[in-house]
Amino acid sequence: MKVSYSPQLMEEAVFRHLNHLERSGYRAGYDEYHSLADPIYELPEDDREIAFAKVNKIFFIERLKLGEHVLRALEAVGLIPKRKRVSRKAQLAAAAMESDGYAGESEESDSDTGSDETSLEDQPPLPTDTDQQEENPTTDESSEDADGVISYDLAREFEERINEVTVKRAINKVDEGSNVLNRISGRPVIEMRVLASRFCNPEEAQELDAFLIQEFMHAKDMVDPEFDYEDAFIPGNPSVKNLITARFRLLWNMYVDSRLGRAGIISTMPKEARYREFDNFYRKIPEKQRRGIFEGIWRTDTFTHEELLSMATDLESLMSKYVDDVDMSEEERDYIHLQGSPCPLCKFPTYNWVDDPESICDEMVIEAIQIDFPDWESKDGGCDRCIEVYELRAGV
Repeated sequence: MKVSYSPQLMEEAVFRHLNHLERSGYRAGYDEYHSLADPIYELPEDDREIAFAKVNKIFFIERLKLGEHVLRALEAVGLIPKRKRVSRKAQLAAAAMESDGYAGESEESDSDTGSDETSLEDQPPLPTDTDQQEENPTTDESSEDADGVISYDLAREFEERINEVTVKRAINKVDEGSNVLNRISGRPVIEMRVLASRFCNPEEAQELDAFLIQEFMHAKDMVDPEFDYEDAFIPGNPSVKNLITARFRLLWNMYVDSRLGRAGIISTMPKEARYREFDNFYRKIPEKQRRGIFEGIWRTDTFTHEELLSMATDLESLMSKYVDDVDMSEEERDYIHLQGSPCPLCKFPTYNWVDDPESICDEMVIEAIQIDFPDWESKDGGCDRCIEVYELRAGV
């Protein structure tokens, strides 16, 4: 699997990162960059773009190690096997060899390629806390359990299934996110769009890693046969489609966050913050049942795309899965005027409810409704279109 970065992303990310370091008092990298970039202006205009791209690539991948964020995220979600960890002793030894001139030739050949692609084997991981454990001679390599082997094999399977990962610069936050191209025909390509400003501040590296992990988890689901993702058609007018899409995105994010939590990986939003988002969409469900639904979704190990979309589209599908009949009567369910629930008059999914028509309508309107629906009560509510029709019938 190849991992490539767009020249636009590398250029802006390197520029922002070096400027941040320079403002923080670290000028070494800033000065080194300009020592390589400033002479380019003396070249013919047609040659400058390629020359700048080479310098930006060297700094993005080799000097500043900004590509490591992407590779660590791919490792964390299991899209690639974890790379071999190099101990600090080995790194110091390699650095000593480089200072003696042994590695000069290989470095020069790498920097002259001018390509924005990088192989997974070419990128040694940054030192982590686990490196200290690997330096410990008492660590038994045979202690790796079967789960590690299974995880490795699963990651290898995903890696072989995916042709390429491309990381591009996003124009704005709305443009950020992941997508999978060529999913049906040929080997899929994961396209990630991210704001270059996220690479600016090293102190915010954890936020960048969390964002990349979150989006790569979505991409992994999209290529996972068990999730069975498909581009489903959502019926209805634009407002209805937007509401269902927003609910589906929320449920999918909850599914991603819960799995990351079980794996001990920090997500973009903690559980309680995600619940507040869930609460905003489903606040008309009683608190006890609302919390129970949320916890039920959070504890569910596996979902399919169809299940998530069904729950986002139909309230009954969500309620029947996580609310017991003992906890909530059928009558109480009927009085939940949630967007997407069927109107008691026209029976169509309703996204614009009139919760208590009696409080805003003339008595003649209520009487007109009860002539057609004798068992209907004002607390049953109705969609705005049905109420409007009966207002016209009543001459109001």
